[in-house]
Amino acid sequence: MTGESSRIFVFLSHDVDWGRGGPPTHHILARKERFSESVLKNLDKTNPYPNIPEILELEDSLGIRSTFFFRTHVRDSKHPPPPYDLSEYKSDIRSMLSEGWEVGLHSDSISSNSLENLEKEKNELEAVTGTKVFGNRVHYTLNNSILFRNLRKLGFKYDSSVKHQRETISPKDFGYFLREGLIVFPITIMDSLIFTYNVETEADVLKIIRHAVDTCEKLRTKDKIVTLIWHDCSLKMRFGRKYPQVLAYLASMKNLSVRRGIDLATMIEKGEIA
Repeated sequence: MTGESSRIFVFLSHDVDWGRGGPPTHHILARKERFSESVLKNLDKTNPYPNIPEILELEDSLGIRSTFFFRTHVRDSKHPPPPYDLSEYKSDIRSMLSEGWEVGLHSDSISSNSLENLEKEKNELEAVTGTKVFGNRVHYTLNNSILFRNLRKLGFKYDSSVKHQRETISPKDFGYFLREGLIVFPITIMDSLIFTYNVETEADVLKIIRHAVDTCEKLRTKDKIVTLIWHDCSLKMRFGRKYPQVLAYLASMKNLSVRRGIDLATMIEKGEIA
């Protein structure tokens, strides 16, 4: 494959669902089967959920930049975990932005139908980033045309909240489409979903990623985008700890380019991805 337009692109992203301190110990112990003994023995020293610095280091070592979606504090949020105070992450966010990572809004589902709520969340995030935010993903992937219309009104360029099939990798979940004037990247692979439905051993994790890339290679140019979510909290969990191998595989593929969401949105706007 030759030429930029014939390449496979991976929109690499991370949803930051928990506050900087992570969940309480009882939450982790209730899910102790997900963690190694060494992690469980050190809970008094290290919470295994917050892993942004480790992810940045891994990606930087391979020259990769990705997008992190952060939540804001929303009253009466309906889906766990509880929203956090975004200011906890201010130093992390400013640092990653200065080094080339993208920050997007992980908006709350309660804001999906409210222009006012979305604007409030966007303003709160931009007060921390010190720059404009162009990408959004709704917590729990709830979405509709009202959401897309409101995002467009607020100056967002793209959204990535759509997952057509949660239990499998669907051809519909590659590439992008347009809704209400907004670019939408459907979610091809979400770590928590493949861990639940598609893998039995840790070796299966990389097989699923390879399968998605192989499937993408056979699609038309417009659909040659794999949107991949790897939550920062899964890095030390069973299956999730395969992320370094996933990154190494993606970096080794000569016909594949890992990009931030804003990079791909800009390319689409310029007609560089038909």
